[in-house]
Amino acid sequence: MMPWVGRLLLLVGMLIPHNAPAVVILDSAWREQGGRPDRETAGFGAHIRLAQEPQFRAVLSISLDGESSWGDGSGTWIGNDERYAYILTSAHNFDEAEVTEARFRTDDGTVLRADRLWVHPDYNSEDDWSGRDAAIVRLTRPITHLGPQPILYGGRGEKGQVITFVGYGTRGIGSVGEDEQRFNTGLDKAAAQGFVDEVEPLRRPTEDQDAGNSLAIFLPREDGRIENPLGSDYRSRPVSRLVGLLGSGDSGGSAWMKDGDRWVIVGINTAGDGKAGYGDSSWFVRVNGIRPWIRKTFPGVAFSDEAPRPAAVAAAVPTDPLPVPTMAAPALVAAAPPVTPNRMGVRPTGSGADATAGLCAPRARVFVWSDDAWYAGRARGPARDGSCRVRLEDADEDDDDEMVDAEDLTAWSAQGPGRAVSACQVGLTVVAEDNGVWFPGQIKRAKGNACVIAYDDEDFDDETVPLDQIRHLP
Repeated sequence: MMPWVGRLLLLVGMLIPHNAPAVVILDSAWREQGGRPDRETAGFGAHIRLAQEPQFRAVLSISLDGESSWGDGSGTWIGNDERYAYILTSAHNFDEAEVTEARFRTDDGTVLRADRLWVHPDYNSEDDWSGRDAAIVRLTRPITHLGPQPILYGGRGEKGQVITFVGYGTRGIGSVGEDEQRFNTGLDKAAAQGFVDEVEPLRRPTEDQDAGNSLAIFLPREDGRIENPLGSDYRSRPVSRLVGLLGSGDSGGSAWMKDGDRWVIVGINTAGDGKAGYGDSSWFVRVNGIRPWIRKTFPGVAFSDEAPRPAAVAAAVPTDPLPVPTMAAPALVAAAPPVTPNRMGVRPTGSGADATAGLCAPRARVFVWSDDAWYAGRARGPARDGSCRVRLEDADEDDDDEMVDAEDLTAWSAQGPGRAVSACQVGLTVVAEDNGVWFPGQIKRAKGNACVIAYDDEDFDDETVPLDQIRHLP
């Protein structure tokens, strides 16, 4: 098993999570399934059956020592190209392992070899939690028997939803925590559910905050006696009888959510705190926060906002007796019409009230100029002074709305603000994308199939950026 290493620094204080905490379930659910002191392994049937549902067939078991042992980690198949299959997993699974020694096994026992590993460039095994604990492994041949290619979530609506996370990790119960000797048997994967209490957007780390990009869940007692560590305003009772936490060996597996009538992957299983029992938490890397890197590494990946989608976003509603909170689904709004520009540069001016009215329609998606960069946001409507009230999509609950002028808005598109850049035109004023935020700069020179960008902010080093992450705002 991987050593348990501290990974997360929270602003509310120091909290030490561990790589791959435990697949721990409610004591009551364990007893209902036949678990008791002389039958510890018998109480996980419902969670094993949940993991065997067809939408979760893409989750694979990993051996990191050439098949001598299994359950060292988990991974998720995210698609094929003509010659290879690609697996999304946690980078820390390979801190002390060679990818050529790794084997991946599907539910039917098929064993596949790996030949290449990509680790997120901002992952550092010595650092605290980075939100970029992610890796992609290439297998030596395509996978063709696991059903349709999984879809990764391309939205920002995870908070308040019920996620189902799947892996091959160590098991346990809430009053004990994980215990491989007492609760594990066989090779079956298991799944549990959690209510997403907290979503941290990906941000540039500083001395005072980490890089974010996480989803957090908490394991409450059945009677609600433990206060939610995120505060009294959050749930302190289980959202279903299938709730739980991750387990050692679950690292690199995936967290899923219902998006309309389909399942989508929202996170990578990565960390947790305590002994993984009642009152403890698990964390997941948000896939949408590292989307540019995933896309660059495996261009064939499928994201949910790149294809027609259902009309509502719903929680994964359990069929078990505990109630599930009703969540209002966000309305779908078409991208606002473009504004006719009247000058060159990275901050196009609008045309006064007309531009504000066009881009500032309530719930219209826009890009907003804030803190010297372009951020995605949603308009809340015009203010009395003619400005536009906008909510940045990654804003914390305590953050105020932005009040911006028309010249600080531009039309939203899934590809980014402005228009595509087809070649590295030296001196061209552009914006370059970094984890969903677009920073202004100029093209300095070409470098292979990318451009070297000199950012306007002198604190930023020059950076080589792929063409599909560069846009021009005329």
